[in-house]
Amino acid sequence: MSRTAALSKSASVVLDANGNGTAELGPAAPGETWLPASCSITCGGSIPTTGTPTLYLYAGNGISSGTFIDSTYNVTGASSSMIAGKSLYPGQQVFAVWTDGPAGQTATLAVNGSRTVP
Repeated sequence: MSRTAALSKSASVVLDANGNGTAELGPAAPGETWLPASCSITCGGSIPTTGTPTLYLYAGNGISSGTFIDSTYNVTGASSSMIAGKSLYPGQQVFAVWTDGPAGQTATLAVNGSRTVP
């Protein structure tokens, strides 16, 4: 018999010298299912004056066009509910991919919703 619990998890990455980095997280326990309602991202620092800072969200077995969820040019703080209705199982992840963001800054992905656990 499984039960429902709150989902509130986060993962961080330090963006490289080019402002790129990926944070990922997902269910790991056998039988656990995530039912995310929203994702949010935060990142310190100021937006670089070169390039086009972009954040891409993916959910599933990897980063591909088939797992794309949403994107934003606000790489220092934004949220999205486009992931709502998606179910994630062990081995699947939510990926936040920063490009051309503020180099050297810590970027964080947070996933909120519910999860079922055995």
